[in-house]
Amino acid sequence: MKSKDWLNRQKRDFYVKKAKKHGYLSRAAYKLIEIDNKFNILKKSQKLFEFGAAPGGWTQVALEVNPKLQITAIDLLELKINHPQINFYKEDFLKFNYDKMQKNFDLVLSDIAPNTTGHQSTDHLRLSSMLLDIIELIDQLIIKGGILVLKIWKGSEEKEILNILKIKFDEVSYFKPDSSRKDSVEIFIIAKNFKL
Repeated sequence: MKSKDWLNRQKRDFYVKKAKKHGYLSRAAYKLIEIDNKFNILKKSQKLFEFGAAPGGWTQVALEVNPKLQITAIDLLELKINHPQINFYKEDFLKFNYDKMQKNFDLVLSDIAPNTTGHQSTDHLRLSSMLLDIIELIDQLIIKGGILVLKIWKGSEEKEILNILKIKFDEVSYFKPDSSRKDSVEIFIIAKNFKL
């Protein structure tokens, strides 16, 4: 999509306007609101680890729903929200030293995405590779009974990712929020009750 077309779409977008009005940093905030309304993941959580947190739309929602939540967030880009309960690392999640983390997170969120090439299957493979790395890392982060939420783009690796998650979690669901653009191939996987 050309940048001019993208800007025009942003100006017309209902959720972009709504996010500005509400003071959210991105329209993605509404995706997490819808996920939480359906799966009730935020209120019960105490410690959240967030991959791909910038600019901070999901982080804002998480703290709004659960003001007691302790958040550890990581992204290559700057997080545009400062809060005493957020521990932010501006780093590549693949190079980060997870040994300094305690395995005490009951919720892990990932809205991470690579820069897109515009070639759907290439973009899907690149995101899937990142998600497989995250799924490997959660063994070091998430406690028994914990929840994982991942954004995925539909494609060939989807089934493999689902099968791995079904081994690690008791319950694995798909969800496409209304705030996700109709022409978007993104879908969210909600995996509940980590088995260890």
